[in-house]
Amino acid sequence: MNTSLRNDLPELRRGWHPVMLVKDLGDEPVRVELLGEAWVITRLNGTITAFPDRCPHRNARLSNGKVVNGNLECPYHGWQFNGAGKCEFIPALGEGATLPPTAHLASAARVRVQYDLVWIAPDEPVRDILSIPDWNDSSLRRVWLPPVVMNATAPQFVDNFLDFGHFPFVHAGTFGAGEDASIPPYDVQTSDDGWGFVVDYHHQINNKEDPKVATGEHPLLQPRQMRYEFSAPFTVTLRLVLPVAGTVNHLINFIQPLDANRTCVYTLMLRNDCPTDELAQAAIDYELDVLKEDLSIIEHLWDNVVPLEVGQTHTRADRNTVEFRRIMKRLLDLTR
Repeated sequence: MNTSLRNDLPELRRGWHPVMLVKDLGDEPVRVELLGEAWVITRLNGTITAFPDRCPHRNARLSNGKVVNGNLECPYHGWQFNGAGKCEFIPALGEGATLPPTAHLASAARVRVQYDLVWIAPDEPVRDILSIPDWNDSSLRRVWLPPVVMNATAPQFVDNFLDFGHFPFVHAGTFGAGEDASIPPYDVQTSDDGWGFVVDYHHQINNKEDPKVATGEHPLLQPRQMRYEFSAPFTVTLRLVLPVAGTVNHLINFIQPLDANRTCVYTLMLRNDCPTDELAQAAIDYELDVLKEDLSIIEHLWDNVVPLEVGQTHTRADRNTVEFRRIMKRLLDLTR
């Protein structure tokens, strides 16, 4: 069987997925999309909850409702649900009425708040959210890019992010350097639990972000140390160290598969070279330019899937993206 990885596969419910920035969750319900499904995110009595965005009475959107007395109230008939999804009150039946056993909400998703994001796992996740030690490094400033919704799938974004053979071609306008067209052999270090991997790779780039290039103190072409990390299903990071400039930039992508064709990416930079808001904004603008170059390719691919068995040709330069496919096929095989 030819297996392809898509955004809306039910097997992906067995993972932690970011669904929104926690700062965007106030006192009222919020509708989010994940894997082609709609969820209502609500803060009830100080606890964040996630339920399918559908009232069991007449299928109204609970996200259009409001919080009343610590309960989520449906906007259609005023049914109220507590943080466990239990129906507490049906106005049409009056106080103290016996409520139908089917009046309660469908199973809640698991919820976590980590890295300034709300995460949900609809089913038991195969792996915890990736641990990022740099998050607590006080020498690195946290710089968030605005969330970006793209017309491509999460696996296509991950496949592109892990691939460094495209640098001199796709990123010629930013950091790409023709000297890097040839990819020497490299190792892929799979994690002990088999649900992630790390790749260390050194190469050269045109470091247009280094201000000392303009003064002639530093060369444009500089060595760069890259450390990729992938964690199933769709978290990818890239820690960049440029020894000549003395900079560290840890790029972290938390990826939300919205529906069959769209994906939202939350990108965080942990950097030691952005002490001012002006420099932070310049870094954001630069990374958005890099992303724009990537989207010019991945938003126009042949289709919206990543084949996991046959359908694409691989070379030794693709070791990390092949490992990504192997891990994701393992995830799909668990429930098939």
